[in-house]
Amino acid sequence: MHIKDEIDFKELLKNPIRLFGLSYIYFLLAGGFLGTYYIWNMNDVSKNAITPVVLKDSAQFVLDVPMQRGALIAPVNVAIAGRSSKALIDKGANLYKANCASCHGDNGMGDGLSAAALTVKPRNFHSAEGWKNGRKVSNIYKTLQDGILLSGMPAFNYTPAEDRFAIIHFIRTFATDFPVDSLSELLDLERVYNLSKGTQLPAQIPVKMALQKVTQENDAEINAVDQFCESMDEAIKNDAGAKIAMKVSRNENKIATAALAAQGRSLDDFVRIISSDPVTIGFKPEVVRLSSEEWNALYSYLSKVNRKS
Repeated sequence: MHIKDEIDFKELLKNPIRLFGLSYIYFLLAGGFLGTYYIWNMNDVSKNAITPVVLKDSAQFVLDVPMQRGALIAPVNVAIAGRSSKALIDKGANLYKANCASCHGDNGMGDGLSAAALTVKPRNFHSAEGWKNGRKVSNIYKTLQDGILLSGMPAFNYTPAEDRFAIIHFIRTFATDFPVDSLSELLDLERVYNLSKGTQLPAQIPVKMALQKVTQENDAEINAVDQFCESMDEAIKNDAGAKIAMKVSRNENKIATAALAAQGRSLDDFVRIISSDPVTIGFKPEVVRLSSEEWNALYSYLSKVNRKS
């Protein structure tokens, strides 16, 4: 082997760029090492280091509509009720204890007995920071009227307007820097809520209770359908209309709808309703080919069964 065939290190030193090709070996080894390390430790690398938060009580963030009776809220003179007086403050003190102290605390510090269970802490009336609607009488009235759902603040629109003004004036005794409303701002409040005319408050029930009632009504309807099917099975023996109903039936449960359709309607209306979409109602398509006598017998039977149910 000739010396010229050997690596000429002196030449490499003169032209170091020729050494760049050797860097590929370095990157190849580094990539292989990192890939091997990742695969070897994949279970640990992909593990979630942050413990997920499990909500033990969904009631902390899901608020339901409160039970509320329909009522007429008595009218009020905003120009008078919007200004503080000893009578209103004294009245507001008792109303505050009954309606607000459990969350906001006896001294308005936001530290009531129920505050610990709330996700969003109640308002500290001594602090001027963070009021969603503002600190004027008109602002606080809007809060009591509409509530602040995301903060857990319920609406008190079921209470008389004068009572809400009394609560507001008592709340404003917790600090001395509450801003004062101008007469025009109070009159704007009157225009928005028509306080001088009174307010008709609609009744409402919690969503949970409404769902329970819907379920009960649905169960009652299911029971009625079951009774209808049982009566049809028994009536086939003696009632020509029941025999026709069974012959043209695709779904006995749905035919109960036809019984309801017969209530208070003429024979012609009944025939038109069934013929318009017989399959959806639970009949076979051939029901439209019934004779006048058969339609009359079917109508009489379903009307009779409906009256019994």
